Amino acid sequence: IQTNFELMFLLLLPLLLQLSSSHSSSCDYWEDKLRLAKLEAALQTIQGQVASLTISKIELQAELEVTTELARRSYSNSTWSLVRTQVLFANLEKLKLHQTTPSYIETIPTPLPENTRAVIISVFCNFWNSDGHAYLNMDIQQEGNEEGGVTKVENTHYKAYANTFYYEVFVPWDSAASDRLMFTVTNSYQTGGENNWYRIRMVGYVTA
Repeated sequence: IQTNFELMFLLLLPLLLQLSSSHSSSCDYWEDKLRLAKLEAALQTIQGQVASLTISKIELQAELEVTTELARRSYSNSTWSLVRTQVLFANLEKLKLHQTTPSYIETIPTPLPENTRAVIISVFCNFWNSDGHAYLNMDIQQEGNEEGGVTKVENTHYKAYANTFYYEVFVPWDSAASDRLMFTVTNSYQTGGENNWYRIRMVGYVTA
């Protein structure tokens, strides 16, 4: 019986080897198909991303061109200008305030152009001793122009021997509102003698 089994095994061995080889080839075939399918799916994903990026780039370029054109037109059509002038306010020519918070309303003596958008106010401080204080905080606003807002100035000088300080601020202006400026002192402190004082003037305006 054993001999017959061995003989049968030897006879069937080539067939078994052929079937094994065929099964291995079949597995390799399906593995290749699976890898190819995954590669095609990844390629489709990449192609979709590239297309999306291309569309975004085109849209961004179009927006940039429109923005550039609008900016160019705005610049070429711009008619704003800064005009220098000199308007003195008697009440504000030499302020020496100490722990008081008065308010001043000053009228612009000469009518400003209808397209005036801001007036320029100068703040000058004269400090002329080796000790003392020169503090002044103030809100500046066109009367009747609440929408334009308030311009705030803040000054704190102490022990500044023989020094002057100067700067300018813009105050929003609407010609339809009024021809008056309001100066509201919110804090003041002055010591050290008569040579410590402030001067407020209008030194120009902006049209647009």
